[in-house]
Parts: sequence; structure tokens; C-alpha cells
Amino acid sequence: MKSNLQIYKSLNILCVEDEDSIRLMYNEIFSIIFKNVYLAEDGNKGLAIFEKEQIDIILTDYSMPVMDGLKMSEHIRCIDSNIPIIMITAIENIEMLRRAIDIRITSFIKKPILAETIFSTLEFVAKSVLADRFLIEFQKEKISYNQYQENLTYEKETTIIKNDVQDLLLDFKCELFFKPRDILSGDSYSIRKLPNDSYLAFIVDGMGKGISASVTAMMCCAYINHTIDMRTEVKKNLLQDIVEKLLSFIAPNLLEYEVVSISFFLFEKEKREIEYAMFSMPAVLYMKNDSEDVFKLKSNNPPLSGYTKQINTKIVSMKDISKMLIFSDGLNENSVKDLECSYEEFLKDDFKLSHNLEELEEKRVSCIGEQEDDITYLFLRNLGNI
Repeated sequence: MKSNLQIYKSLNILCVEDEDSIRLMYNEIFSIIFKNVYLAEDGNKGLAIFEKEQIDIILTDYSMPVMDGLKMSEHIRCIDSNIPIIMITAIENIEMLRRAIDIRITSFIKKPILAETIFSTLEFVAKSVLADRFLIEFQKEKISYNQYQENLTYEKETTIIKNDVQDLLLDFKCELFFKPRDILSGDSYSIRKLPNDSYLAFIVDGMGKGISASVTAMMCCAYINHTIDMRTEVKKNLLQDIVEKLLSFIAPNLLEYEVVSISFFLFEKEKREIEYAMFSMPAVLYMKNDSEDVFKLKSNNPPLSGYTKQINTKIVSMKDISKMLIFSDGLNENSVKDLECSYEEFLKDDFKLSHNLEELEEKRVSCIGEQEDDITYLFLRNLGNI
């Protein structure tokens, strides 16, 4: 990192930590590297500094008095959905990890803190920030070569995506919305028909922004599609097998602190069931034929990483489902215009009142301001009695 001193001198970092000795260490070390180092002793003061100063990277402890790092990050995400947040924690709690992934914590550092770990994580995050800045500036230069490259990139992304559904996914009317925020999308998806007339649908959300997230999402999508294309028959534990194969392929290709959020849904025709495995993705919304309530299918796995050892799957019956919404976090985490909250507070009711994707889109567009992330979602509506 020292060799890139001048590059990092253009960035400001906010360090939120309740221990005086650690804050002192941060100030002494990071003042050499970054343009400005801002320090806060709890989440409440950290949030105040963030609202006042121009911050590029946030490094925060989880456990702190007054306001912990996770609560502070939730408030910050309502203001800025893109800023990298690195969280330091000694807690290995699946619910805390799910909340952290839901608000898109960029990376985690486990206590006890090692200087090498902090520097390698900061270097990765800082390069991502600078890469995004470079892309934004580069895109402003509307030259023909740039436009040509962008068109090729988008063409490559959409070529990798496969959709074997024309209109119906079994007895479900299947409508899909895919809108990258930039040409380089961190989202990808496919819906594939299997040899036994069942279907596998998946949505991938690469960690972070820019090139790294886009490459990871495209690699995952391409490999899953390849795995499906090579199958001539469907064996038992298909979903488990596909996820295990993806994990064995992608884990060696991930950066040390990189993770992948992904949802798999296997629509099984014969069993009339949906088997799913969700890796730190937003909860799926669905309604039943005999109820006016909106139910949720929550993620049943932490994000995929090089350390993933166990894969959990669950099964839900298709018989009573009237409609379902499967989506990446670009849908529910977008800020609402004129309000300090995310669209998640409105999504449940909008889904309940929408009969199709077009109606949901009208409600979403009227509610949010500028699109802040890649958006991918499936709107499924049951047309039959199954």
C-alpha cells in the first residue's frame, strides 16, 4: 500500500471505534496513507461526521456504546447506498451477518485485528473506489471508442444470460425486469429449463461495484449455465449439486475478502414444489390463494465465499402460492425520493397491490428517485390450480 501513497492521498477515511488506543493507532497509521482521517468514538458521532464531511471509506467496529456500527451503517445506507463500509467484529452471529449483508456491508475483518488484514482489505476497497471514480470520469468523455466498448460489454453481459421461459414457468406467468445501473452490472441471472421439464431460476449479485462485481457475476452465471447445458438427466439433490459445483469453481477465483450473494429456485414439476437456497439475498415475497397477507422466504445461507462449507436448502409447496417476487437488493434498498428511507418500506404493500410487473414498476418508479444500484427481479403469478 505504501507504494501507492499518492493514489490513496486523494481519499478520506472515517474510523469509528470506542477504544482510545485503537483510534490513536488508526490516526497515526492512516494519516500517512489517506488525505484526511476522521475519528469517532461511537456510531452516533460517526454518523454526524459522515453527514458533515466528504467521506470515501468507512472503517467501523461493531460493538460500541450509544450506537453500534451496524445501526450506524443502516443510517448511512439511507443517505449513501454506495460508500464502502468495512466492519470489524468478534461476533460470529448468523443474524448479525444477515443484517450486515442486507445493508451491503462491503467487507468484514475479524478480531483480533491484524495490521496485514486491515491493509489488504483497505487496499482492495480503496482500489474499488478509485476504479469507480475512473469509470465515471471515463464515461463522461463521450467518444466513439468508449461507446463502442460499452456496447460490447453490455452485449457480452446479455449474451451470458439465458432465459428458457417465453411466457410461462410451469403454471406461473413469468415476468422479468433487469436494469443495470451502469454498463458494468454487478447483477446477473438466468432461467433454465431442465431435462425433466422443471426449471432453475437464479439471480447473482456480485459484491461491491464496478468491474470486480461485474466479472464475478458473469463468471457465476456463465458457469451455472454451462453446468446445466452439460446435463442430460436430472439426478437427486440437483440443487445441492449445482451449488457445490459453483462453489468449487468460484471460490478459488474470489478475492480474499470477496463474497457472492445469490438466490437459487428450483421449480420441480412432478413434486409441485419449489426448492431454494438463498445466500444473503433479500427475502422473497409471496402471497397465498386464501390469504391477503404477504409472506417471506428468508435467506437460509450466509454469502458464498472461499470459506463456505455447508449448503442449506429448503422446500415450499407451489400449490397455495398465488404470486411471488424474487429480487436482488437493488430493488428494495433504493432510496425513496424526499424521504430518508429505502423502498423496502413500500415494497411489501406495492407488491400486494400489483397484479403484474407493469403495475409494480409504475409504483416503484413513482416512489424512488435516481436508480442507485443494478435492479433484477422476477414477478411470478400463478395462473392455474396446482
